Amino acid sequence: MLIGSLDIFCEIIDNYGDIGVVYRLAKEMKKIHGDEVEIRVILNRLDEFLKINKKAKNIECQEIDNIIYMTEDFLAKNVCTFSPASVIIEAFGCNVLGEYLEKAKEQSSILINLEYLSGEEWIEDVHLMESQMGAPKLKKYFFMPGFTEKTGGVIVDSLFLERKNKVLSNKDIYLEKYLKGLDYKDMLLGTVFSYEKNFSPLIEALKNNGKQNCLLILGEKSQISFLELFKKIDVVKLDDETYNIKNITIKFMPFLEQEEYEELINIVDYNFVRGEDSFIRALLTGKPFVWHIYLQEELAHMDKIEGFIDRFKEVLKKEDINFLEKYTKLLKDYNFRESNSFEVGSENFNDFFKNFEEIKKFSEKYSEFIISKCNLIDKLNRFILKY
Repeated sequence: MLIGSLDIFCEIIDNYGDIGVVYRLAKEMKKIHGDEVEIRVILNRLDEFLKINKKAKNIECQEIDNIIYMTEDFLAKNVCTFSPASVIIEAFGCNVLGEYLEKAKEQSSILINLEYLSGEEWIEDVHLMESQMGAPKLKKYFFMPGFTEKTGGVIVDSLFLERKNKVLSNKDIYLEKYLKGLDYKDMLLGTVFSYEKNFSPLIEALKNNGKQNCLLILGEKSQISFLELFKKIDVVKLDDETYNIKNITIKFMPFLEQEEYEELINIVDYNFVRGEDSFIRALLTGKPFVWHIYLQEELAHMDKIEGFIDRFKEVLKKEDINFLEKYTKLLKDYNFRESNSFEVGSENFNDFFKNFEEIKKFSEKYSEFIISKCNLIDKLNRFILKY
């Protein structure tokens, strides 16, 4: 089936992951299909989008790089004259406007429920399963992102890979761009983009890793976490954005749009990331990472952590498994929490830095597997085109 037109619905909840994934998906689909496919993105609100895309304006409907972005309110006011796209993507189970959906049942061909990323085994059975809608023409399918070839994979966009190669080929230029004014050349560099967290275990490990260190702190929640920590430890404030603790320089970064963030995580040595979108970007860099998963009730997020770890181990050689135990234990301990609080967790980062080069090797190996075997863009396109 020729795509013709594509509508992507996105309901932003309380972070940048949802819009980050959708924005990336829309850009990549436009790159692949060009003017042959009209792409529209429908958002419940604009605040987060305005921050990750500096071209965006606070207006109800706008065109950016040949993609139309509109609010749900704008769609509701114009639904009577609005023709649904032939292909609809419902990101993360969001609600599609009822009047739009009724028209789509008569005019559209396929509705894809793009679910949240998961490493749990059961998603292989649900991936591409049809959901009955009672519509003679419109068919709905579950598309389950995951870490195996039998799932929908993750967004491996060529735009990111091109940016990665460009940055690594000109690393000194980009280091100067983001770290100007810092003596960074002999430092171990890391980014921190997290939810609320007590980072005292990380600071203690960095004090003892025998290196000069630099942490680049991104996002309001990460920066608030460090400011809370500074109330309890000795820290020297160098300027409004820069602090020093013994052999650690901590720099608060301004909010970066999506492309800038991708540049930064490719030039540092490791990344602390949160949610889904930045987590996948970290995987694709091939650098050591620590993932802060989105908190769910009754510790349901721990099942997702366990699922990812199981898939992670499946890809690596058997001789790596024993070595991985300490690293995967860190991921579990880092995320084992029932609330977003500043209480000290049980995580210990000493082995992370002690075995840093080994962790880097299997991070690179896993990245190669994801890029070659789990490309959601390719899988999604093939499914739509053969439908």
